[in-house]
Amino acid sequence: MGNVCVIGGTRFFGKFLVRELMAHGHHVTVLTRGRTGDPFGETVDRLTADANDVDQLGAAVAGREFDTVIHQMCYSPVAALAAAKAFDGRVGRLVMTSTIEVYRDQPGVSAFAAEAELDPSNLGYDVSLPWHEPNFLDSMYAEGKRQAESALAQAASFPVAFVRVGHVLAEGEFTGRLGFHVDRVLDGGRIAAHRSPGRSSFGYAREIAAFLAWMGGVSLTGPVNACSPDGVSVRDLVSVIEDVTGRSAVFEEVDDVAGDADLSPFSYPADFGMSVGYEFSPVSGWLPEVVRREIALRTKWPRNR
Repeated sequence: MGNVCVIGGTRFFGKFLVRELMAHGHHVTVLTRGRTGDPFGETVDRLTADANDVDQLGAAVAGREFDTVIHQMCYSPVAALAAAKAFDGRVGRLVMTSTIEVYRDQPGVSAFAAEAELDPSNLGYDVSLPWHEPNFLDSMYAEGKRQAESALAQAASFPVAFVRVGHVLAEGEFTGRLGFHVDRVLDGGRIAAHRSPGRSSFGYAREIAAFLAWMGGVSLTGPVNACSPDGVSVRDLVSVIEDVTGRSAVFEEVDDVAGDADLSPFSYPADFGMSVGYEFSPVSGWLPEVVRREIALRTKWPRNR
């Protein structure tokens, strides 16, 4: 791989990725809008551009070539087409960080979705939608990722891989997936769960970062699912928290948790897999330690428990 450009890389997950690449001896260039600092000092090169603006992006990478681009900020077909044009003739391959959510509500996709069930080369995309509006972009997260995959698959002149990442867990991660449930168990708050909770696919942030770095150096193209091999339900997750804390959770059985933002929004039935020659650790191998680290971040909980 050698010379790698990471678009994004200053937020929680991106920092893991940059460190993973550097640990394997790669020269890393971080491209961001320049609004957030990073801890990498003089160990990385930096470029500044809005990845959604083809002119800015093209100007930022002019005169440069990369073995691999790992695109952490590709949330719409607008960003995808900007990358396709800006890196034309400048990159060996591009790895787009996508999401398990692209499978949601898609006709013909099974409950255990294999990559081939959603082929981005056969999907459409629409750049006339208001992708530049933050509220619209947030509300269309899954659709934006689907269309970004489609635009890159159809417009890029270079090889592209789409890493469809499961729900990422780590101590201190900004989405609050893990912290939500830890807080509820520690505080005795209710946790809403379906009467028959389904399982979803999860991955440890550091391990997903390592996989993205690995993907940058192989020839695999197209979509690849990335997650631990064992699905986890909300009850499975909370059971680990109970074991670590010695406390019992308070569950509220409901038919639908989606309408209440104060309840767990992560227990919907979805069971996605990955089928690529890379060995992910089972959830049981990393989740207990991650829960311990998450608890250690809370001053209200005794550190010696």
